[in-house]
Amino acid sequence: MTQTNVPAAQPDVSRPATEAEKLAVLACLFAAYPSRAPNDFTLVRRAYLMALENVSQWGLFEAERRINQGALSHGFLPSPSELRREIDRVMEPFRERERRAAEEKRRYLWAEDDKPRALPAPAGDPEAVAKWRARRAVERAEAAAKAAGAPVDRALFADKDERMTRTAADAVDDYMSRQSRHHYRSSERGEEFDA
Repeated sequence: MTQTNVPAAQPDVSRPATEAEKLAVLACLFAAYPSRAPNDFTLVRRAYLMALENVSQWGLFEAERRINQGALSHGFLPSPSELRREIDRVMEPFRERERRAAEEKRRYLWAEDDKPRALPAPAGDPEAVAKWRARRAVERAEAAAKAAGAPVDRALFADKDERMTRTAADAVDDYMSRQSRHHYRSSERGEEFDA
């Protein structure tokens, strides 16, 4: 069984963290870890809040949990960039999942999928009906042009007219002669088929 960093129950990773949640996490980290820089929060608050722009609530709380469990290689207060790197590392499996889904959607998208489907004619409003009929006429003309201009390999369908006129008996005879050629050895090689 393959282990993954993504939990089985999908947390709400898209909900952005509020400023109050960011400040609460920062207060916990400032209280728990010694600082390598000046310990005045008012001096570094702007840098931390800038580093925490556009982070999700779940990513912020999960990064705090992992830092408290020793994810960093030191026992000091993480710098703003270290905290952001840890949040990005926590969120990477979810971002990768989104990238894969977008790539699959792009890869398996047909050009016709983007076109609006034909809707039933609107009732009541004569102007809407006229617009609908004009749109349907354009769609039908496009479909006819596409069908008429479809590339045909002449080598594959050289005997198309002949095949359209043959009878069932002719088809059976052709099939039997192909089977005979397939199953019987060539007389040139001197081999015979054992019936």
